[in-house]
Amino acid sequence: MISIKRKNVPLRELCCRPAMSLSIFVALIAFAFSAMAQSPTPTPEDRFTIKGSTEIGARWVDVEGSENKFRSDFNYKRGFRVFDSGLTIEDTSKSGSKAFDALTILGSGWGADPNGYFRANMERDGYYRFDANVRRVVYFNNVNNHAVGNDLRNLHNSDRRRNFGDLDLTLLPQNPNIRFRVGYSFNFADGTGSTSTRISRGDVFPAFQDVDYTANDFRVGADGKVLGFNLSGTYGYRSFKDRTRFFVNNDPGDVTTNTVRINSMERNYPIDGETHFGVFSLNRTFAKVFDVTAKVTHAAVATDFTFDEVVNYFNSTNVNVIDTYNAVGDSKRLQTRADLGFTWRIADKFRVSNTFNFDGFNINGGNIYQFVGVPGSTTRQLNYTATRYRRYTNTLEGDYQVNNRFGFNIGWRYTHREVALGISTVNFGTSIPAIVPEEAENSTHSVIFGTKFKPTSNWTVFADVEAGKADNVFTRLANYEFANFRVRSRTHFNKFAVNFSFITKDNDNPGQSVTAPTASFVTEVRSRIFSSSVDWNPIDEVSITGGYDYHWLTSEVSVLIPLGGPATAGLSQYFVRDNYFFIDGSFRPHPRVGIFGSFRWNKDNGANVAIPPLGSSLIFSEYPIDLKMPEVRGTFRLNRYMDWSVGYQYFDYSELTPQQVQYGIAPQNYNAHLPYVSLRIYLGRAAMDR
Repeated sequence: MISIKRKNVPLRELCCRPAMSLSIFVALIAFAFSAMAQSPTPTPEDRFTIKGSTEIGARWVDVEGSENKFRSDFNYKRGFRVFDSGLTIEDTSKSGSKAFDALTILGSGWGADPNGYFRANMERDGYYRFDANVRRVVYFNNVNNHAVGNDLRNLHNSDRRRNFGDLDLTLLPQNPNIRFRVGYSFNFADGTGSTSTRISRGDVFPAFQDVDYTANDFRVGADGKVLGFNLSGTYGYRSFKDRTRFFVNNDPGDVTTNTVRINSMERNYPIDGETHFGVFSLNRTFAKVFDVTAKVTHAAVATDFTFDEVVNYFNSTNVNVIDTYNAVGDSKRLQTRADLGFTWRIADKFRVSNTFNFDGFNINGGNIYQFVGVPGSTTRQLNYTATRYRRYTNTLEGDYQVNNRFGFNIGWRYTHREVALGISTVNFGTSIPAIVPEEAENSTHSVIFGTKFKPTSNWTVFADVEAGKADNVFTRLANYEFANFRVRSRTHFNKFAVNFSFITKDNDNPGQSVTAPTASFVTEVRSRIFSSSVDWNPIDEVSITGGYDYHWLTSEVSVLIPLGGPATAGLSQYFVRDNYFFIDGSFRPHPRVGIFGSFRWNKDNGANVAIPPLGSSLIFSEYPIDLKMPEVRGTFRLNRYMDWSVGYQYFDYSELTPQQVQYGIAPQNYNAHLPYVSLRIYLGRAAMDR
C-alpha cells in the first residue's frame, strides 16, 4: 500500500493557480486518451463509444520594440499551450446503474495564451444534467499614452489574473412538469497595478496596488408547469470581498521641482458585501394566438467598508507631515425589476406586441469620516446619502407580413423617470441640518420602424430606424436626442455569399450650466460604420473569405479647463477614421496536406487636421495606428491518428500620434514574431470519421 499525505488547499487558491488549472485539464485529457488507447476499436457490442482529439504545442515569441504595448494588445507568451481539444464518451448500455449517458470535455487556451476555458457536460437522460464552465483571463495593460504624468510615467497600469466559472446541476431535466436546479459561481482576481493619488494641488503620485478580490454565488431553483403556465423560480446568494491594498514608497511625485514628496503611504480599503436575490417568471400561450410572459427580479445588497490611510510626506514648505484618514460606513440597496409582455397574433399576417418594464431601487448609505493632519487640523464628519429611483418603460410594436417577400414593423417607446436625492454632510460640533431632497421627473418618446424584404429569392435586406429622445442616466443632464439607422444585406449566388451592413448613429446631449451666468454646452457624437464580407467556395478543397470595415466617428464635448487660473470654457474633440481589411484562405492541395493563410490590416488615419497648441482651450484627441497581422499555417496528416501543424504569426504595429510627439512621448512601435508548432491526436471513432 502506498500512503500519500495531502495538504488541504482552499478552493480559491486552487482555482487561481494557472499552472494547477493547466495541470488538471491536461491530466483529464491524458487520462481519457490513455483509457482509449488501452481499449480496442469499438464494436456494436462495446459499452462505450469514445471519440475526441487534443492538440498540444508550443509558441515562441520575439518582440522588437515596445514589449509593454505588445502585451497590452495581445499578451501572448512563449511556452507550452493547449489548442482546441475535446473528448466525448457515450455509454450505450441499457444498464440502469450506469453513471451517465454522455460525457463531453472541451478546453482551449491553457498555457501561454492570455485566456483559456474548460467546459464539461455530463448527463443521464431523465435523471440529471451537469454543466461546468471554468475560464481564466490574464490581463496586462501598461502603455505610455494613458494617464501619463509630467515625468512620462504611466500612472494607471494593471497586471492581474482572473479566474471565474459556473457549475450547474439540473435534476429531472426532461421532466415537463417539474425540474430542480442548483448552481455555484466563483470570481477570483489577484495581481498588481497602479493608480494615482494626490496630496497637494498640482502634484500627483503613483499608488501601487496589490489586487485581491473574491466573489462566490450560490443559487437554487425549480421549473415546472401548472394549469398550462410555464413557471420558473430562483433564489440566490452572493458574497464578495475586496482586500486590495494601495501603497507609495519614497516618491517625488509628478512635479519634481518642488519640495512635495511622499515618504510613505499605506491605504487599506476592505469591502465586504452580500446580495440576496430572487427571480420568478411565467409564460403561457392561449389558443396559439396570444402569448404572455412575465418576469420579476428582486435583489437586496448590503455593503460594509472601512477606509484607513496614513501618508508621511513633505509639504510645499518642506515640513514633514503625517496625515491620517479614517472612515467607516455601510450602504444598502433594494432593487426590483419587473417585465410584462404579450404578443397577439390578430391575423396570420398581423401581430401586435407590447412590453412594459419597471425598474426601481432605493439606496441608503453613510459613513463617519475623520481626518487628522498637522496639529489643529482635525475634521470629523457624518455623511449620509439617500436615493430613490423609479423608471417606467413601455414599448408597443406592430408587425405586418404583406407577403413572403415583404414585411414591416412600426413601434413607439415611452419612458418616464422619477428621481429623489438627499445628501447630508454634518461637521461634528455643529447643528445637524435636515436632509432636503432634490426631486426630478422626466419623460421621453421615440419611434421605431423596420422592414425586411427580398428583392430576389436569394437576396434579403433588413432595415430599421429608431429616433427620438432617450432617458439620461445622469439626472442633472438633459435627454439624449438620437437618430439611429441600420441596413443589412445578405445574398448568395453560385459559390459566393455577400454580406454588408451600414449603421449611422447621431446622439446629442444639449444642456446648460448651473453656474452664473448660465451658458449652453453641447455633446455631439456622430458615428458611421460600414461592414462587408465575401465568402467563396469554388470547390471542396478551396475556401476564401474576405471583408472590409470602416468606422468613422467624431465627438465634441463642452468642458471646463483649468489653465493656471479659473476654469475656462473649452471644447474636447475626438476622432476615429478606422479601416479594417481581412482575408482568410484554406487550401487542400493534397489529401494529406492543408494550408491556411490569413492577413489582417487595421489602420486608423486620424482626423488629418491641425493640432491646437499646448495651453489651448481646445482638447484634440485621435489615435492613428497601423497594424498588420499576417499568418500562415501548414497541417500534415501523418496517419489517421495524428496531424502535425507548423505555423508563423507576425505583428507589425506603428503609431505616430502628433499629441505624443508634442508632449515628448515616444511612439510605442513594435514587431513581433510568433512561430508555433503543434500535434493533434485523434482517437476513437473521431480518427476514422475525420
